[in-house]
Amino acid sequence: MSFALIGGILSIIQPELFDSGQEAFRKLAANPTLCDDPERLMEILALWSAPFSALAVISNRSTPLHRDVGGRAEWLDFMLALGNYDNGRFAVPAFGYTFKYNPGTLIALSGKIFRHGAECPGDRACIVFYMRDNVLNRLGICAGTWVQATEYRDR
Repeated sequence: MSFALIGGILSIIQPELFDSGQEAFRKLAANPTLCDDPERLMEILALWSAPFSALAVISNRSTPLHRDVGGRAEWLDFMLALGNYDNGRFAVPAFGYTFKYNPGTLIALSGKIFRHGAECPGDRACIVFYMRDNVLNRLGICAGTWVQATEYRDR
């Protein structure tokens, strides 16, 4: 799956965060000396197509219930399930639900607000896409706020 598709989904469900991520990439491309290794940054920007500033890969392990600490409460994190297994489950106790979480599933939620965890028997990987608050702060980018219905009407 192309990370550009992840960006397309974010542009629909949280447009302001998408715009902030795109602005961060434009600023970094225009001034790579903001990074400790400008040459490496330019190599990464040539390949990186997701509007998130970070990702994590979770492989073949359960993820106990937890909250994430790196972003803001009003930002969505994306969790993409990959692998070869059946009967994966993604729990969000605050919702009172455990969701089916098989390969190809994409879940978006505020990982800072909602405790969440996954149990997937078999050969599993999960790519977690998220925005780091410190990246946007360093670049002087307005981080946005909660998603508003007007954002959907105005696009």
